Amino acid sequence: MNTQRFYKKEGSQYVFKNQPVFISVLVLIFLAIGVLTFNNVRILSLIIFALVVIMVLNFFAKKFVIDTERQTITGKASIFVPAKTYSFQDFTNFEVLAMKYMGFITTNVMLSIHFEVNGKHEKLSIGQALTRREIQKMVNETEDIMNINTPGDERNRPL
Repeated sequence: MNTQRFYKKEGSQYVFKNQPVFISVLVLIFLAIGVLTFNNVRILSLIIFALVVIMVLNFFAKKFVIDTERQTITGKASIFVPAKTYSFQDFTNFEVLAMKYMGFITTNVMLSIHFEVNGKHEKLSIGQALTRREIQKMVNETEDIMNINTPGDERNRPL
């Protein structure tokens, strides 16, 4: 039995586990700035507090679900974007985006999955990490769940 690190299995569905560490650190930083500026710049503080509420709501609204029975992937990026469902057949590739500070220090790595539906390119964000190694583990786990890149599979695609 293979245990999933990034997904929680619920029947035939694999639900991506949201990563609370990054959002928690960001929320704490914003809250600290809001509290420190509350007496001097009250309007800015209120805007910062509103952003914190939106960030927390987005954390709980974000979802990424792989349904192996229906062969679909459903994703919702935020409270402002409706959920979209794509077929495994529409999958084209994964995208890894690494953000660097001063050109050489990696600060964030993000993983997205791309689809081509009716000639239109669309993508869903899966997750993020601090290192490429963690993102590669996320890609491998997602590929295993989708059962792609197996020997003899004509849909073999590189990262």
